[in-house]
Amino acid sequence: MVEGQDALGMRLKRALDRLADRRRPADRDAVCCRGLTYSQWALLRTLCEEGGGAGLPMGALAARLGLTPSGATRCADPLVERGLIERRLRPGDRRVCCLIPTPEGLSLGHEITAECAAGDRALLERLPAGEREAAVRAVEHLAQEAETLFLPLDPCCLPDYQEEK
Repeated sequence: MVEGQDALGMRLKRALDRLADRRRPADRDAVCCRGLTYSQWALLRTLCEEGGGAGLPMGALAARLGLTPSGATRCADPLVERGLIERRLRPGDRRVCCLIPTPEGLSLGHEITAECAAGDRALLERLPAGEREAAVRAVEHLAQEAETLFLPLDPCCLPDYQEEK
């Protein structure tokens, strides 16, 4: 049984890698044509999707993205300069810096997401109509399980982690 599970895990790994390898260039075009790096897009997208009105604390955002706190700061700085996100101190605990998307950041986030979703929709349309909903549900379920299994990331293997200790 373990061998079968190992083989199934390898099939999933290969399929997800192939899917990511094919999607990434299309997403990168949508992102880079708007003057963002892929890391900046990941930060902005996370804030737009998960930040809500109060934003996200810098430390939590860094952990969510697998960055060190200084790496998250370096990633956020250009977005702040462009007016896409703001830094605010958390009410009630001024030691905590939160990042919040601005209306311009939300607009750009929605624009990029819509462009990327169009490609995903075209991919989904290649499946038989009766399989599409189940395919999306399966991917959503895997993503949800990955949140609990793989996150938060430990930044110990990142280059500047040792410098911050």
